[in-house]
Amino acid sequence: MNKYFFSFILIVSINFKFFSQTFEVEQIEQLFRPRLKFDSKYIFDSKFTDTSNVFNSKDVNAVFTFPIKTKLNADIKLDLSSLKLKDILRNSVRVKASQTLGMLRVNAKQVNIGFDSLPIKNNYTIAGGVLGTWLTKKYRIGFYSTNIAIAEQDITLNKMAPRFSGVIGQLHIRGLRKNYFYGLAASYSDGLFIPAPFFGGSVPVGKKVVFNFILPVQLNVQVKTNKLVLTTGVSADGYRTGILYNRSRLNVNYTSGVAYTSLRYKFSKIFVARVEAGYVFYQNWKYTKTDNLKTNFNIKPGPYVQVGFNVLFGQSLWEKVLENIISK
Repeated sequence: MNKYFFSFILIVSINFKFFSQTFEVEQIEQLFRPRLKFDSKYIFDSKFTDTSNVFNSKDVNAVFTFPIKTKLNADIKLDLSSLKLKDILRNSVRVKASQTLGMLRVNAKQVNIGFDSLPIKNNYTIAGGVLGTWLTKKYRIGFYSTNIAIAEQDITLNKMAPRFSGVIGQLHIRGLRKNYFYGLAASYSDGLFIPAPFFGGSVPVGKKVVFNFILPVQLNVQVKTNKLVLTTGVSADGYRTGILYNRSRLNVNYTSGVAYTSLRYKFSKIFVARVEAGYVFYQNWKYTKTDNLKTNFNIKPGPYVQVGFNVLFGQSLWEKVLENIISK
């Protein structure tokens, strides 16, 4: 694939790294429901294209999304000025609703860079931020996310640099399984500022099948039952972190493209487990430019596995709105 395409994907995935942890297809369905998310990922040995050494990665990630403030005021006054059902619902139900949540994410990653004199790299990311949703007058969901983070190797923590990211957008609900959303993501990551627009949604293609997309980073198809969700698709991912290279602190950019299949099972209303397996069909490890040293390392494809779980608690904004209307 064209290297310029994957350079663009790297730029986008840096923006979406924090975004995807808190606002993904699963979270869109829940409209930012508070939760604890934990997952662990292992990329098996993959050779470098120009050496006999190998690359592998172990990754543990935890995200805690918790409620801070909720405002809700719902009222029903029957308005028959139009006899169309859509107009009756829109004119008769008046809702003012907003919700603010906090987010804390901790990530530990151990990467083996076979060609390096110190091949084992221990990298850590700690991020905190605020998520927000609100209901517009046209019954659309506005949302935003702001985050501050540090991402460093253990031996560069004394030179850490703050990193910032943000998202703002709007979600249109078109049915129980159909929606679309759009907006703008932006990040500032140790001297690199990148804005990135996005567009996504969910479209039913059968009684139990839904097509999901977040352009330009994710496409998948889901088969859903009451407790089981089977998902298969492709996704782009990446991260940027401080690292020591030839006795200097640089930033390294890791970019990947994966094809995957995951199985998610809902054991109860609050506990959901997931297992995923896939193939990393593109990998690249690139340091920020330094004189007289090679900085770009292409990695051959390889398999990976991932397991995790969600503990859901509280209610999403949409659930609170429906509950308030029904109780009227």
